[in-house]
Amino acid sequence: MCTNINAPGILHRYTSRLVAFEHTRNDVSPHNSLLFVGGLNDGFLTVPYAQDLAAFLPSSYSFIEVLLSSAFSGWGHSSISQDVEEMGKCVEYFQSLRPRGKVVLMGNSTGCQVVLAYLSSEGSRPKVDGGILQAPVSDRQAIEMIYPAEDYKRYNKMAQKWVQEGKGDYILPNEVSLALLGARVTANRWLSLASPGPEHAGEDDMFSSDLEYGRFQSTFGMAGRRGVPLMILFSENDTFVPKAVDKEALVARMEKAFVDAGGQLGKGSGILPGASHTVKEEGEVRDEFLNRVRNFVESLERGTL
Repeated sequence: MCTNINAPGILHRYTSRLVAFEHTRNDVSPHNSLLFVGGLNDGFLTVPYAQDLAAFLPSSYSFIEVLLSSAFSGWGHSSISQDVEEMGKCVEYFQSLRPRGKVVLMGNSTGCQVVLAYLSSEGSRPKVDGGILQAPVSDRQAIEMIYPAEDYKRYNKMAQKWVQEGKGDYILPNEVSLALLGARVTANRWLSLASPGPEHAGEDDMFSSDLEYGRFQSTFGMAGRRGVPLMILFSENDTFVPKAVDKEALVARMEKAFVDAGGQLGKGSGILPGASHTVKEEGEVRDEFLNRVRNFVESLERGTL
């Protein structure tokens, strides 16, 4: 059953066809912006903690949910590269609106790929003041949990064949597409997410536990070299992570690649005890999460990271 939700705010049009929703609070005039993007199938008000975080941020910050072309079911025919380009336009919009303020990017789930790609990939885009990765889990390893092994291999071969035939932007059959969170998926996006071996070269494949350390150096390490502070929040009870994965060891590899390249980690970075993928728990677990985010953005504003 759908729970009715409404939230006061301002709808900003940052391109001719894309918008961002800024949560507003009474008697508060923020000059800093926390730009948030969710995971697959997410859009406005779909992540459980959105309104709590909007209310809990310091008064100098505004919580803004960014709608990219990949929002809701649009991810099936989009790409991380396109997400990064659109996020750059959103950053530029809010930096123009609040020229003296900070801009921090935050992602949940696949939104973390958008944030990390923004911080690490080649290309010219507006610089931001910080990044937060909440639930940076592997889509590939999650897909391997969803599909039987033989089906996974068969769908990979189908998508690879289509790309070789120049049909990368064609929608895969419903037996593939609709089983993956109910969205229709192109061959290109399937290969980006499913990232078949042995190369595991998918653009989305940034957080898998079996990646060689060099891959983390090319993403987290590159982000570290570019000097934007980062906080990683990995949920202890994330059901999209295979049980065999050592979460603490995985986060440690991410953090090491970032710090060894000169990056500054937020003090709250690490495992979030008791938390699920979207921190749907209320009480102490949600409070711990909210406090970590607030402390991080406050430290960025004070320059005391």
